[in-house]
Amino acid sequence: MANANLNLLDPAFLRRLEKLRIQTRRAFPGTMRGERRSTRKGSSVEFADFRKYESGDDFRHVDWNIYARMERLMLRQFVEEEDVRIDILIDQSRSMQFGEPHTKFDFARKAAAALAFLAVNSLDRVGVTVFDSAIRSRARAMRGRGQLLALLAFLNSLEAGQDDGLSGSSAAPHDQATGSESGASSDSSRDSRASNATDLGAVLRSYRRITAQPGVLIIISDFFDPRDFRREMKLLVRQRFDLDLIQVLTPDELRPKVVGAVDLVDCETGERREVTVNARTIAAYRSVLERFTSSLETFSRTNGIGYTLVTADQSFEELLIRNLVESRMVR
Repeated sequence: MANANLNLLDPAFLRRLEKLRIQTRRAFPGTMRGERRSTRKGSSVEFADFRKYESGDDFRHVDWNIYARMERLMLRQFVEEEDVRIDILIDQSRSMQFGEPHTKFDFARKAAAALAFLAVNSLDRVGVTVFDSAIRSRARAMRGRGQLLALLAFLNSLEAGQDDGLSGSSAAPHDQATGSESGASSDSSRDSRASNATDLGAVLRSYRRITAQPGVLIIISDFFDPRDFRREMKLLVRQRFDLDLIQVLTPDELRPKVVGAVDLVDCETGERREVTVNARTIAAYRSVLERFTSSLETFSRTNGIGYTLVTADQSFEELLIRNLVESRMVR
């Protein structure tokens, strides 16, 4: 089970995070002044372009050197710096309860806390959403360093999907070869009818309906979902969302140690399967898992989506910084 009182951010780790920021692949129009390049022209120190003078324009922006040479009034334009909306989606389905001593869901919450810190430190708006087969809980987009404590309280209040007596392995990987709001208050009401199975495609459709303005979307999940969620990701990219995937797996999922006759239970569907685990079975499983993760990575690279694979047992601080920098999600 997830740790309800997880130490989300260590002070020494925060000092290292202060040097980093979430990377974006494109400029976005913001709502307030910030530290990001905007699609709009503004009044920063970075030159962008010239345009013809129009009646009512500020004479202070006229380039008098051009006027002296060409007798034409031209205005200098500069890059506007604004904030950007960053949404973090965390998978809370039953498969995310897997792992000891900390679950994949624990790792996901710590990663979300670190990313939220980077966002508020850059004067961006950041929101956190929790999902399984649907959106279950949300902390609405917040701006300002003073809002970090509210986000951390929200993350600490979260629990992974409740166990109903099913036990066994986490959901097995499915071999998929194809495939503006702001404010200081959080909306953390949860749907007690949560199915605890994953339906990322349905979640992304809901997210698109409630999010009018493109921004950065970071999804933290094991992505153990038999449904086709890749079409929805492509639609988000076409609508100019900047999408990043953080796939979290455990060592037991990557390198199973079970042997002999076992009764495996899919923790999300309840499906049971009796198997005899030997070296050949393990090799076949690892081959399917490799195809699954490689396919997701290839899909991401092909569609301009950030991707990194992390394991929930490793040193969180070193792993997160190294993997996110290498995948160019932060810099």
